[in-house]
Amino acid sequence: MPKIIDVELTRLRIAKAAGKAIAGKGISAVTMIDIANAAGVTTGMITHYFESKADIIAAALRIPFLNMERKIAHLLEKGETDLAILLDAAIPASKSQSEDSVIWVNFWGVIAADPEFRKLNAALHREGKKIYDRVIRAAWPESEEWPTDVFETALRSIVTFLFGLCAGGVTNRAVWTTSVQRSQLELHLRMVRYWARRQALIICD
Repeated sequence: MPKIIDVELTRLRIAKAAGKAIAGKGISAVTMIDIANAAGVTTGMITHYFESKADIIAAALRIPFLNMERKIAHLLEKGETDLAILLDAAIPASKSQSEDSVIWVNFWGVIAADPEFRKLNAALHREGKKIYDRVIRAAWPESEEWPTDVFETALRSIVTFLFGLCAGGVTNRAVWTTSVQRSQLELHLRMVRYWARRQALIICD
């Protein structure tokens, strides 16, 4: 009997391999051959499942989102409500999360010079924003009562800070250690929550 191939699992395996290749060589330098070698397949097989190198990169970049969503969902199912603990999944605090972050930092380095990557970044940013939106709503129930502009400003501040932690944790691990990342995240969240609560009161008065 012919071997049955699970298309989605095969795409995921190639995307994961692409992520490792990107982390090792960078997006600009990595080739289809590098990705094929990392995945243990031929370049012909890759082009069968992906339309272009950009398509593979997009799939590789979504894996960190999937990993983060899975970890956050697990914590929420356990009843976790501490936003700092929930968002720990979004920073390079562990080895696996650091590997995910390396892919993103590599991607940020090529966005400005590539219109296609800029569009991809905008789409992925919208996906990530939806995840953070849900987590903040779950951890901070009072945020449902905040005016839209207050919530959006708080959300933007948190997302921007997470990007900074991601970059710091990847490029200067000696300074941005796991403990420093976590303590700074906790501090930033406390400040944002305090600000948002006060703004909501001011606007409502």
